[in-house]
Amino acid sequence: MFSTSTLIRQIRDEYQNMPGLKLTREQACRLWAVSNETCDAAIDALVEEGFLQKTGTGKFIALPRRAGAAARIRELAAHVPPIRCPHCQKLNMQRDRESGASSPSNHVAGSTFRCIACGRIVSFTALSA
Repeated sequence: MFSTSTLIRQIRDEYQNMPGLKLTREQACRLWAVSNETCDAAIDALVEEGFLQKTGTGKFIALPRRAGAAARIRELAAHVPPIRCPHCQKLNMQRDRESGASSPSNHVAGSTFRCIACGRIVSFTALSA
């Protein structure tokens, strides 16, 4: 029997190794041979984290990510308050363009960032409006 954290790692690995994988909750439970409760907890955690998204047909897909984006976000999270994208509601970290270092969300008029989840460009003027 898998623990939830072990199952989360395995699900993440499967989705990363098989781009385009689409599974319903029932299919996921059968694939990893776990109870519905354990499978539901793992899938719900990955959806909440933003790694998985539920489609209109009830299947779960992995959202595309740049290599290492999650590690960089965790590294920045301790230093910089996150900025929520107004389009997809995902949290983003702001980086100083010149030094590459993380900086507090310096809402300077005309400053922009690209959302790591939806890829849209967001300006701070749009956030303050």
